[in-house]
Amino acid sequence: MSTRQPLPDDDETGGLLRAMQQREDWFRAVFEGSAMGIAVVDMQGRVIEANTPFQRIVGRTATELKDTPFVDLDHPDDRERNQAQFKRLVSGHISNYQMELRYVDRAGEPFPVRLTTSVVRAADGRARFCVAMVDDLTQRTRAEADREFLEERLRHLALHDPLTGLPNRVLLAERMTECVTSLKQEPGSHCGVLFLDLDRFKNVNDSLGHGVGDEMLRQVAVRLATCGRPGDTVARFGGDEFIIFLSRVTGRDEALAVAAQVREVLSAPLELGSYRTYTSASIGIALTESTDESPDELLRNADMAMYHARAVGGSRTAVIDSSMHKAVLERLGLENDLRAALTRSELRLFFQPIVSLRTGEVVACEALARWEHPIHGRVPPDRFISLAEDTGLIGPLGSWVLGEAARQLAEWRATLPLAARLEVTVNLSPAQLREPGLVDEVADTLGEHGLPPAALKLELTESSLVEDPATAAGVLRALKKREVQVYLDDFGTGYSSLSTLHRLPLDALKIDRSFVAGMDGGTTGAHKGAEIVRTIVALARSLGVRVVGEGVESHEQLAALHALGCDFAQGYLISPPLPADEFAESFLTGDPPLAWREGHRFL
Repeated sequence: MSTRQPLPDDDETGGLLRAMQQREDWFRAVFEGSAMGIAVVDMQGRVIEANTPFQRIVGRTATELKDTPFVDLDHPDDRERNQAQFKRLVSGHISNYQMELRYVDRAGEPFPVRLTTSVVRAADGRARFCVAMVDDLTQRTRAEADREFLEERLRHLALHDPLTGLPNRVLLAERMTECVTSLKQEPGSHCGVLFLDLDRFKNVNDSLGHGVGDEMLRQVAVRLATCGRPGDTVARFGGDEFIIFLSRVTGRDEALAVAAQVREVLSAPLELGSYRTYTSASIGIALTESTDESPDELLRNADMAMYHARAVGGSRTAVIDSSMHKAVLERLGLENDLRAALTRSELRLFFQPIVSLRTGEVVACEALARWEHPIHGRVPPDRFISLAEDTGLIGPLGSWVLGEAARQLAEWRATLPLAARLEVTVNLSPAQLREPGLVDEVADTLGEHGLPPAALKLELTESSLVEDPATAAGVLRALKKREVQVYLDDFGTGYSSLSTLHRLPLDALKIDRSFVAGMDGGTTGAHKGAEIVRTIVALARSLGVRVVGEGVESHEQLAALHALGCDFAQGYLISPPLPADEFAESFLTGDPPLAWREGHRFL
């Protein structure tokens, strides 16, 4: 029950007391119902009482807080500042104050709060007590910290490659611009760029998967980071391209020394899960030649040098010079022309006969792409084929060769009796071998032109097998199921092991022309050449496959191949590659010319 006395309501005093009681009831309701921590403090700064939220914030009970100096809750480093303001409050210099400071919890851990302290006065203006209201800022502080962390993280992500953690092109450009600008104040100083492109990365990515490829890039990035000197920037430029920006370099020799270090760190094998592989890089180097040179020009020059290093075989270092500008621009122009060559009917197929050394008959022909450029004339095959491989155009080019060879063979078989059993061989690039739709493409092409599978032979090199034997074996087995035969081209120049060959469903080995060329005359070298060919023939017999001798250019070579048991021969002695109409006229109409067989009684 309430202990309050009834208030008189018939005079002025009773009305005043009733008003005071209403204010107290209101204050009590606010005090207990507020979500904010509130404490009533006497004029000496001691806690009279504290509501539940205040007790929860400071981690103390009402009993523990009773008569405690409220500044004792402050962190020692903040206490003096609070005391000074409280003294001004009770002395009447200010009516309230607010500050952010730290309280200390029961465990002694500081935490941030916002304190608002005001004085409550009686009707006569005399100060009665103070009210301290406290907001716990811990969550706000955490939110601010989270925001700052997020902002820093977003900035980092904006300036760094997410895969490798290296600076990206944006950060690289910032640092290059800053450095190139500063060089204008330092006559005689230089900066430089090493532009790196990983050799054979696409093979790893395509054959082992993007996960393995990503891991390879991460490991390469770690190694390249060790090559940067203080002040340098090692960045991922994109794909398998990396940049080492030399902020200060004395000249060409110093840049070449960094490139040599790159080659050294990349020479060790890479452990990619269950795979072990090796990599190298084509490196282009460019140094600033004047204070007017921009970062873009420096990168472009280094890119040109890298392009030159890759064009001459890869795994090389090239420093930009004036001749490279012309060569690279010509190559870029040739690349653009090659993209359009297929649609402009500039590409043609030539055919070189393959003859049986038992009967002398032309049993097959190899389809070879030739490019008649409208300005440059005939572009050498080794030039535009390598260009197609480097630029990813080998896929469309290979598909065109396959389709055109099948179309031409079907036409010959349908119209020329001597071509009724003629077969055609088509070269297959390593990139085509990695294409998942290759087997279906071959089957569809044969079906489209009404050719039996045995009419087509696909030629691939030993290097295609070495890059990824497991994938190659799978593709060859799938082709075998479709009854498409596979020839191993340039045999003897690669690194395929006997165990690998035994597992592959091959139909023939084509002996590389370098061994056939070594069979002329009676020199020691010729004897060694004959022994190599004899060994290859014996190997082919053990594998149950046929043998084709390539590059036959003399009667002696032809006779030697026959004597050693070779099945077929191909080369300029028989005929150079010919356009389709000339090939048909020479070998598929009337009595085929037998001049190349003169003097060969064994035929």
